[in-house]
Amino acid sequence: MNFVPYDRMDPSRFFPSLPIHISEIPFTILDSFVSKAEKTARSLDTPSIPTLHFIRDDLLPFGFGTKWRKTQGILQYLQKNRIQKVLLWGAIHGNYLASFTTILRKNGFTVDTIAYTRDPHLRSYNERLVRGHSHTLVCYANRKVTFDDWLAKEKEYQGLSLPEFGIHSGQNLGLRSFWQEIEKKIIQFLDTSQPKFQRHKINAILRMEIGSGATFLSAFDFFYGTSLLVQGVMVGENKETWQKKTEDLQKQLGLKIIPIPTEQILEIPKEGKNSEAHLQFDNNRNKTTVSFGKQSKSQKEWIREFYRNTNILLEPIYSGMTVKPLLRELNEMQITTMSKPLPTPSESLPNPPSSLSSGTNPISSIQPVPIFYLHQGGQIQHLDLILEKDHQ
Repeated sequence: MNFVPYDRMDPSRFFPSLPIHISEIPFTILDSFVSKAEKTARSLDTPSIPTLHFIRDDLLPFGFGTKWRKTQGILQYLQKNRIQKVLLWGAIHGNYLASFTTILRKNGFTVDTIAYTRDPHLRSYNERLVRGHSHTLVCYANRKVTFDDWLAKEKEYQGLSLPEFGIHSGQNLGLRSFWQEIEKKIIQFLDTSQPKFQRHKINAILRMEIGSGATFLSAFDFFYGTSLLVQGVMVGENKETWQKKTEDLQKQLGLKIIPIPTEQILEIPKEGKNSEAHLQFDNNRNKTTVSFGKQSKSQKEWIREFYRNTNILLEPIYSGMTVKPLLRELNEMQITTMSKPLPTPSESLPNPPSSLSSGTNPISSIQPVPIFYLHQGGQIQHLDLILEKDHQ
């Protein structure tokens, strides 16, 4: 099949418009996930809880979610620099290779892929996408061997060579327009629901998982010094280990070098480890965090139940791990708002004031603030979770 170069084709032919859809999760849904005792305690002790809204990037084509927005910026970079070939490497069953190979090839680029798998017998839909959209593909059973091969090939590669997860300044280019639209929608919501909201306080929380870190760091950079608090939930990596990488990641993404407040990076406790079911906000919870990628029968059943109640499909690796503790947290009124002044961007770290500009007054926690959870997609190869079984 012949593909037309990106700069000579109508991008809308393959590259879709990327609408933003936000759904509010009603309190009746939240009630279905707590016990009668918890409901009684909440009704007596907490007159109200924060509203929860899902930013539905999982509705974008193929369930690729926010990766559509990341590749949009990379496509612009490729077009501007008249580059026609891209070298990728990563896990063959992962969302990254599946989405990037598909989007890049559909937009007319030559895609060369170096992949790895820890289970040579495993077959997945993501793998089919990678194999079907790579012009050349080699797959190893060892991650280090894969990385070494990529390092050797990128030295002489006549095109753009992307590191694992596609970390590149183009990702932030694509994400910034997304944050601009999110900001407008949140302000519109606040003006409608809270006409007298104070712009010098935290008025909304934007929460998301931290995978590669690109989406979280881009959002943190964009909303730094505003009245929207960005929170990232660690999934699959130790909090302290990841924080050591943030400066390097910020450089690769073309972001300002701003230390990440430890309060804005959350961790997930193991179920039943503590009496409180909310996310942990202190610094000493590494021993109680959940195992990355581990799926249990009860977790899968919970995802099915959530889908039946909301028509929203979570996937077991990221969203399925973080939404359940978030719902418990809401019901227990454990949403944490920091009791210290917001950071003010200094002259050495220019950050143009946005509509949510905050100043330096402390954050108020008297009234619960709405939470906007970013569902980043990735559920396409987990559709079996919602297939109803025949119980004949």
